[in-house]
Amino acid sequence: MTIKNKVISLLENAFGKTGKVLEVRAWNPATFFEVDVHFPDMKMEKWDKVQHIKVRVAEGIYRDYTPACWDVETSTCTLFIDAQHEGPGSKWASSLKKGDTIVYVGVGPTFHQPTTNSAMISLGDMSSIGHYLALQQLAKEQPLVGAITIAEEHHRREFNEYLDWNIGAIAQQDFGGYSALANWIETNDLTTATVYITGHIPTCVQLRKRIKQLNTQPKSIKVQGFWQ
Repeated sequence: MTIKNKVISLLENAFGKTGKVLEVRAWNPATFFEVDVHFPDMKMEKWDKVQHIKVRVAEGIYRDYTPACWDVETSTCTLFIDAQHEGPGSKWASSLKKGDTIVYVGVGPTFHQPTTNSAMISLGDMSSIGHYLALQQLAKEQPLVGAITIAEEHHRREFNEYLDWNIGAIAQQDFGGYSALANWIETNDLTTATVYITGHIPTCVQLRKRIKQLNTQPKSIKVQGFWQ
């Protein structure tokens, strides 16, 4: 166990809280999951930024997930978990079932919150779905537009079927989805928009650099990397 995880483990003993899995829905193929959870101790009414939860996925191992589609009155939310890449987080998500207990050590804000003075463009990969659903919930009637790269064709169909919003699913052409997202920004006007970028960290860096090279400069660029 690393020193970091030892510290988190100590924090878990002191401050750890739990939630109960209400339902698990797997997309086809089963490498992406929607997990409905009851978190009785979360103060969801105070959220004004997209949040992340540090969840225990194995002994001494923790992963950050985004609570989305939350309901303040029932203290419930949905975790949208991308489990395409092998690792303890994917293994944990694949094993979840109704009635399981989820242990977490805290809830904290990310850098992303809605803006009211510009359009909001959201770009990312499949790990970004929950994040942008949370941002849309905070933005209320102001729509997010943009693109999320998804490799599996059936996943793209499910994305369009299940999620009724203005972010589109586009075919992922490479690891991290850079090529598809770069094509998207070059064929859409970013001028005066606030651009949010999330997902694969090297792709986020490349995409931010590419946007800065374009003639149509956005009002601002907000990056939140999730994985390497």
